[in-house]
Amino acid sequence: MPYLFTRSAQLGPGNPAESMAWAVKITEKVNAISETPVSLWTSVMSPDLGRLTWTTLVEDLETLTTTDEKLLADSGYLQLVEEGTRFGTGANAVDGLVRYIHADRDGVATAQYSTVVRAVLSPGAFVSGVEVGVEIAQRAKAITGRPTSFGASQTGTYGEVGWIALYDSIGEVQAASEALADDAGFGKLLDDKASKAYIAGASTQVISRKLA
Repeated sequence: MPYLFTRSAQLGPGNPAESMAWAVKITEKVNAISETPVSLWTSVMSPDLGRLTWTTLVEDLETLTTTDEKLLADSGYLQLVEEGTRFGTGANAVDGLVRYIHADRDGVATAQYSTVVRAVLSPGAFVSGVEVGVEIAQRAKAITGRPTSFGASQTGTYGEVGWIALYDSIGEVQAASEALADDAGFGKLLDDKASKAYIAGASTQVISRKLA
């Protein structure tokens, strides 16, 4: 199964048009060097408003290492990194690595929005929690019609898992949310299985919009 690599940074106060223009510019530079396509997203209607996240899908970790070495050897890229320091908060960028367990690549080319739900496996539910996670992803797609993937974090919080759904418009985000809320069978799945598989109070959800 492929890996999803993410790098995120929080924008500081300042001119949002300038910061977004820089973010798009450095994304274009990375794509001129990277062996795999890189997309740029920003959180909307969610905590950490103004957080930028770059994502790429790879089949092996060696690809990430090779790309990183190429970027660090490129003076143009390093200049853009330095330029970007005036748009941030001063905090370090945050990297993440997710191994897909159920990868649904439908709609990737046209997606303009995504929702990411994160949860943490309960002690004693590391096997059943993964099985339930795949079931949730498949059931969500059957209800909403939107591609939904499920994966496990390889870095960060140990035992963290997550669901990523893709949408072509914010209207589809709303329609999918309402369809899931109105589906009694999906609610029962969460009550009967998810409540036992994941730690209560540890789940989060973020909506993101694609910038480049």
